[in-house]
Amino acid sequence: MTTLNVRIDEKVKERAMAILAERGLNLSTGINVFLRQVIEEKGLPFIPGDSAFLRKKYDREVVFAKKGKTYKNAKSLMAAALK
Repeated sequence: MTTLNVRIDEKVKERAMAILAERGLNLSTGINVFLRQVIEEKGLPFIPGDSAFLRKKYDREVVFAKKGKTYKNAKSLMAAALK
């Protein structure tokens, strides 16, 4: 285990701690989760930028996905996948 010292705005820290606490996490665990996701994704686990833009992009992708082929059960999905 190692110690990480980070300088961060006090209000940012307080807001992050409150949000994490709502999910049953402390700040140290939240930072550990973030760093593990950085490793898993081999980069940032999110796209920094305009959240309204990202929301619109997500909504478009959902609409596109819903237009795709659907299956009534796993058996019909597997049959189509194995063709």
